[in-house]
Amino acid sequence: MDELSKEFNISQTPIREALYKLEGMNLVEIKPRKGIYIANFSKQDVLDILEIRMALENLALQRISDISEDLIEKMKDNLRLFRETIKTEDFVANNEIDKAFHLLVMEASGSKQLIRTYKDLHSHISIESFLYKEERKALAELSTTDKEHWRIVQAFVKKDKKEIRGAINAHFNNVKRRITKSLGDKKDN
Repeated sequence: MDELSKEFNISQTPIREALYKLEGMNLVEIKPRKGIYIANFSKQDVLDILEIRMALENLALQRISDISEDLIEKMKDNLRLFRETIKTEDFVANNEIDKAFHLLVMEASGSKQLIRTYKDLHSHISIESFLYKEERKALAELSTTDKEHWRIVQAFVKKDKKEIRGAINAHFNNVKRRITKSLGDKKDN
């Protein structure tokens, strides 16, 4: 903490508070007198998180009373940005845009608790670590995700909740399958 304090020119108290908050979010592990370690997500952790995300997005979808043109336009804009990050191979920006895409569904539900719970999963951090290890594979994954997001947007355009639910569930199931395939038969962390 002393090094961080000096580097950012702030006292140790806010750094300590930030690290405890990260620990509470299961993103770091603090071992007294040993150090601070970045959390390691296992394959099963990621698959569990995806299932929870799918359930939350389905619940959010049930709560959406009106599929507005504004929501559809935001989704289309997001998809354009997503495609731009694929062209520029900006994986960090792509991850943020992907997160924003799914957050649009959550926000359309109008439920603050669903949105908070969804954000607390930090699922994009763990998924990124499994899917984006090799650049060529990452580009293929992003291209597939783009097509899946396009199907979701098209279902929203039709304002057909059954089709939206099917597209969202297909997307999550495909991500789960890709994660499982990318790790093969490797031992779970």
